[in-house]
Amino acid sequence: MRWSENSKKTSVFGTFIASVCILVYLGALVWVIVGISASMDQRRANAAREFYALADRASAAGAVSFMDEIYIEIVQNALNESRVLEGIIISSPGGVFGFERERGHAITWVNGSPRFRNRFDFSRQELFMPLRIQGMWNVNIHAVAGVFDYAQLADVLRRAMILIAAALIVAFFTLLVESSFQRRYILADGYDDEEEREPQPSAAPRRPMQDETRNEAEAEKARERKPKPSAHAPGNYSERGHVVRKEHTEGRLAEEILRSVSAGQDLAFIAVEFKPVESENYYARLAADAARFFSSREFICERGGLGFTIICPGLSLDMGFLNATEFHSRVLGKYPTVFKQKTDLCMGISACSGRDVNAARLIFEAEEALERAMMDPASHIIAFKSDPDKYRAFMEGRRTSG
Repeated sequence: MRWSENSKKTSVFGTFIASVCILVYLGALVWVIVGISASMDQRRANAAREFYALADRASAAGAVSFMDEIYIEIVQNALNESRVLEGIIISSPGGVFGFERERGHAITWVNGSPRFRNRFDFSRQELFMPLRIQGMWNVNIHAVAGVFDYAQLADVLRRAMILIAAALIVAFFTLLVESSFQRRYILADGYDDEEEREPQPSAAPRRPMQDETRNEAEAEKARERKPKPSAHAPGNYSERGHVVRKEHTEGRLAEEILRSVSAGQDLAFIAVEFKPVESENYYARLAADAARFFSSREFICERGGLGFTIICPGLSLDMGFLNATEFHSRVLGKYPTVFKQKTDLCMGISACSGRDVNAARLIFEAEEALERAMMDPASHIIAFKSDPDKYRAFMEGRRTSG
């Protein structure tokens, strides 16, 4: 078909308008992403500020009375006044108590114990801290917050839709104008009797059969020469739980300690023990649950007949305790016929906490904490807290005496 110069100009104009529209679409997309990201960041900052304020009020009220009607009313009113926080859970040796701004929205109850719902619109930031109440220990507060400000998001989307709608209108009218001009020029110029056909490139010659056979043989020899990994190399998985073998635990932990120290991060180590004998039948499933919860099976190590250990790079002792508590709740909720009581699943936790500590010492501390949890009739998770200054003094004393 022969196109006139005017038709070519119209095509160039249409291409220009299409490019502008694409830029508008991309700009609207960037606008939405930036707006949502800024809104979420602001919500997280507000959540942290409101959480610390609520924790201070809960601590101050607990100094007078704890978990009586007045205390519960103070905490609930503080939560109701929040704009971002959706629910809080206060755990203490006397029990676990849940509060939520909208009933049934943030908390679900399993066997009489409150647990946060796993909602996509909840922020994943860690809102956890111990309450400083005189005369009481192991009192912690944990909160969840909404991550979206729906009114602000609606405004961002509305403005983006205005830009997109305007670009679509311009593109639509440009398409109509260009189509009208093209029809006019086609009628004026007419059609050629037949279109020229470009010669088709000839197919590439097929390689001879003997070349293919030789290449396959060479590839097979290369695969045979490639060294196979050792079955007992650190990081290989066990047949029973498909996690790191028990004998490689200290080596894996030493690697992660070195990596965390180099990155200036803390590291927590968790020892887990199952009391019910029937949990042996669920070992592989429990190990898989732990691998999913703690990111990778490279961080899960076999420990013995009814337990495993967990390496938590980047987590402090408090964050390790919080993650252990959440994992404990999920396991009890998923296997209620196996773990009928909270103390059927016990955990001991230790962390580097700024100390120059080796893997063997960290394993020893976690096992000590686990042993206390196994004997404690109420506390199913115990953290081994150490004083970094006293530990350094202890290590200096050992070096001097040595």
